[in-house]
Amino acid sequence: MRSSLRKHLSLFVQRRLLIERRGSKRIAPAHRTLCLVPSSGSERKTATVHNISNTGVAVQMDQAYAPGTHLRVLLINEAHTFSLNADLDVIRSIRMGDQYVIAGHFKRPLSHEEVVPFIS
Repeated sequence: MRSSLRKHLSLFVQRRLLIERRGSKRIAPAHRTLCLVPSSGSERKTATVHNISNTGVAVQMDQAYAPGTHLRVLLINEAHTFSLNADLDVIRSIRMGDQYVIAGHFKRPLSHEEVVPFIS
């Protein structure tokens, strides 16, 4: 009985790992992609893009933001040939050592053409 239950739960966990929770595929940039995030006053902090999709982004930086915070971010590709301002609503802020991973949804989904410069 116990082995049967364990087998059933194991299959459930394996299936759950394969399910993508987001509506669009997240892509890790091949090159270093920067994101400027507003800080106190008119100052901006530099963050590194961890992954991006047309509906959101996750960045790594040295400051936390509470879920629900609205940010106006500036994404810059590695070659500094393309930049994009985007409104971001913070969904998650996770501490990883002395850094934070800030993840959020864009107010407006990005088009394919807007995402490509950051992942190629």
